[in-house]
Amino acid sequence: MMKKTILFSALMLMQVFTACVTTSTPISASSLSTSKVRNHARYLTDRMAYELDFTPMQYDDCYEINYDFVRHVSYIMDDVVRGYYDAINSYYRYLDWRNEDLRYIMTPAQYIRFLSRDYFYRPIYSNGSAWDFRVYTIYSNRTFFYYDAPTIFKSYRGGHSRTNYSNGFYASRYASTPHYTGSGNISGTNRFVEHRRSDFGTNLRDRNQKPDYNNYNNRNSSNRTADPRYRDNSGNQNTPLINGRGSQTGEHRGTSTTQGTTNVPTGAQRSANTTSGTQRGSNTPVTTSSGVQRGNTTPVTTSSSSSRRGGGTATSTTTGRSANGGRK
Repeated sequence: MMKKTILFSALMLMQVFTACVTTSTPISASSLSTSKVRNHARYLTDRMAYELDFTPMQYDDCYEINYDFVRHVSYIMDDVVRGYYDAINSYYRYLDWRNEDLRYIMTPAQYIRFLSRDYFYRPIYSNGSAWDFRVYTIYSNRTFFYYDAPTIFKSYRGGHSRTNYSNGFYASRYASTPHYTGSGNISGTNRFVEHRRSDFGTNLRDRNQKPDYNNYNNRNSSNRTADPRYRDNSGNQNTPLINGRGSQTGEHRGTSTTQGTTNVPTGAQRSANTTSGTQRGSNTPVTTSSGVQRGNTTPVTTSSSSSRRGGGTATSTTTGRSANGGRK
């Protein structure tokens, strides 16, 4: 009886610890501090780099773009969740600027995958009087990062934003590479009403009307970073380049900028062998011998795709991704 009591107590403590690591409180503030803007922008960029296979240059530029977006919208989000027309229109203008800048830095295949993931493409949603980032419903362990902090993590302060470059700073940096030729804009398109309702509910009002908060709930996704099958199975060959640049910020992989060290051992190789073969970014099962397919619905077969982020060179594969996966 005593052994059962001790075992039960241990299990309860483990559940409490896991909940503390992987859950969070939705955001409700008139604006965010600079450190919080950096942390949210880094987390969003970290997961985009992980799923979209960014180069070091893309990684840093994506952080700048996400930083500018989060900083600008943080001042209006309380009014957005209240349903005020002008705030919602301003939000989607900032979002369109952000998505257009991201189109400049990505390859066509990367951008197509980006558009297919709402937690990247339309990153913010409201729930009652609060708001939060969708990426946390997919990867809800906020203390874990796949990559070292961007090299400009603490030094960038918005110098490349649309307020300084009306036509965008990033187009000229990638002028020699092809870009997605479509548009990712939401404002002024037939997708606007649909996306607005999905992001912030149906309540709209003028400034002289009393707020009526939307009770949209997007918390229906599993915690991927708590599942060892999702620990760096991407095979991103740019990972050693990103994690080996010697960031001056001291914010290394597996650490949080404000919350200390994660429960995942820093520098440890994450398993690339899965038993379920779950596909990332989809609910469709995928059969692989080792590794996880990401971003498309065509099965991928590899001979040995075990990769090691930040501490070694990824081994080669016999076949890469399908045509819409972005890399052969």
